[in-house]
Amino acid sequence: MSGVRFLGAGLHTHLGRGVAANLDALERAPPRPVLTPVPLGAGVEHVPSMPMADAPLADFDTRLMRVAVDVAEEAIAAAGLSEAQRRETALFVGTSSLDISVTEAVYKRELAAGLDAHPLTLNSSMGNLGNELRRALRLGGADFTFNTACTASANALLYADAMVRAGYAKTALVLGLEAFNAITALGFQSLDLLARDGMKPFDAGRRGLVLGEGCSALVVGMDDSTGFRLKGGANGCDPYGISAANPDGSTIAGVMADALRAAGTDATALRAIKTHGTASLLNDEAEAAGLLRVFASPPPVSALKPFIGHTFGACGLNELILFCGAVERGFVPGTPGIGASAEELGVTLTQGPTPVEPGAFLLNYFGFGGNNSALVVANA
Repeated sequence: MSGVRFLGAGLHTHLGRGVAANLDALERAPPRPVLTPVPLGAGVEHVPSMPMADAPLADFDTRLMRVAVDVAEEAIAAAGLSEAQRRETALFVGTSSLDISVTEAVYKRELAAGLDAHPLTLNSSMGNLGNELRRALRLGGADFTFNTACTASANALLYADAMVRAGYAKTALVLGLEAFNAITALGFQSLDLLARDGMKPFDAGRRGLVLGEGCSALVVGMDDSTGFRLKGGANGCDPYGISAANPDGSTIAGVMADALRAAGTDATALRAIKTHGTASLLNDEAEAAGLLRVFASPPPVSALKPFIGHTFGACGLNELILFCGAVERGFVPGTPGIGASAEELGVTLTQGPTPVEPGAFLLNYFGFGGNNSALVVANA
């Protein structure tokens, strides 16, 4: 059975607010990250990041929900859902940081007021964010939250597809969400994993990642509309190590092969590949090794994190919407000067907007802790 159709999308990243603004920016070179100040003790750390455009890092108590509701409403409007259809729509949220940015703001305010402040006590349940979003968006279906590191919103889409195909929901709203917070920023800064000059996946000059913010929403359902659909996907766990995949690429190759089998698609039939591409030393090595195990001669290979940073749990949906939108405009995004040579890892990236025909495409997501996912999508 064919998978769900993509009925309407919403997006807000460092590139802009709204799907159209994001796609316009993909035709240009990736922007440089900014340095975001984060208080630490008596000092300040300056962390390379790509915050959402037109959404100042202020009013953290309300910022997260404002952005999420706006993006979800963009997707719902694009899908043309009626009020009656909203009441039958299930919600699938994929995120790494949940509403930590909100709890940090509450803790900071209570601490400054001399109250008995305790960090991260505002929300003690992963389900509270989903409940709040469901109420704000007037969705009547069940809600589910996925917190599987960088694969969270990709896995949310896989489960939404399964639920809709099984008849448990007529339509589903999948939402990816990642907002700047001090815990994530200072954690990666302390590990020396951040690159001030931007992300350079599969490049000899790669130095690490850039923290990205993003919110994306996708309405999916089973109908005969044209455009993109999910052909299949797979998820697997790599027990090699807590923070890195097996460097020989075997487990990454396995999940890609599983996704292709689930989609009924041969590797030689793919038009292009969207890599996970974190620009870290070990992760890029493992992904490159996995690609070369599956593809004797890979189709055009693209990376999107140089444009929006690493949006962690939201990257599954953020990058899917960016990639599919670009393909609908007739091109695969390119990264001029990044990953231009195969000498380092045997993989080269598209260097500019590359023309592409409709067909099948593979999208990779490999998470911290060894949770790996791959999606196969197609347009007619």
